[in-house]
Amino acid sequence: MTGRGVRYRDPIVWSVRLAFWLVLVFLAVPLLILAAVSFHPGRFMTFPPQGFSWRWYETLFTSSQWLEAIRNSLVVALASSLVATAMALILALVLDRYPVRFGELWRRLGMLPLFLPPVIMGVAYVSFFYAIGFSGRIENLIIAHAVFNAPFPLMLISTGLKKVGKELEESAMNLGARPGVVLRTVTLPLIRADVFAGALLAFILSLNEYIVAFLVAGFTVVTLPIELFASLRYSYSPVIAAASVVFILGTAALVAVADRLAGGLWD
Repeated sequence: MTGRGVRYRDPIVWSVRLAFWLVLVFLAVPLLILAAVSFHPGRFMTFPPQGFSWRWYETLFTSSQWLEAIRNSLVVALASSLVATAMALILALVLDRYPVRFGELWRRLGMLPLFLPPVIMGVAYVSFFYAIGFSGRIENLIIAHAVFNAPFPLMLISTGLKKVGKELEESAMNLGARPGVVLRTVTLPLIRADVFAGALLAFILSLNEYIVAFLVAGFTVVTLPIELFASLRYSYSPVIAAASVVFILGTAALVAVADRLAGGLWD
């Protein structure tokens, strides 16, 4: 009996392989059902679908209500990811490269949103914006998402800075480079993959976030997750499935492109 045969007869290996396929089926089957339901021509989600139609995809891309929700989600995700990454980059650089009193305390405060329930963050921001008379705007949602998602790029950028170390920066300064030049030509190029990954993660998390968005936006700004949940509350139209399929495919495409770009960033 070959080593390969022994390996595949091992009950542990067989169990791991079985668990892998079960998890794969568990993840894939609901998505396949969702995709099938999105092509049902009737007014309500039905499985198996009784026919095939692009009707609900046409509705999705011609409805001002859905298009506005998609636009708001993209605007909030893009703006908040840039703000979150900028805040994380500044905090990580200062805490890692400069002596700061109570530095570890500031780092923990920067990670605090990661450990707070989204509903707590949402209520806190609703109260804050209402108290300063600045409520019901898309800028509120951008700020809330930026702070809520900032710990993720902070973790990635801090890890990247620790990998890089200070030796190359010190060598550049010994050769006469100013701190700003060192930051622009040495530090940032070395951690650009971590910065990019942090921004991408913040972008995707913002796209998917519902609780903070619902509490902070109120009834003035509707994102795609808010529109999906509101539609499920009042109807079971296949346009919900169509919107979900487009959302999933868009996220998958974004991750694939980012993975390809990240590969180039490492070169």
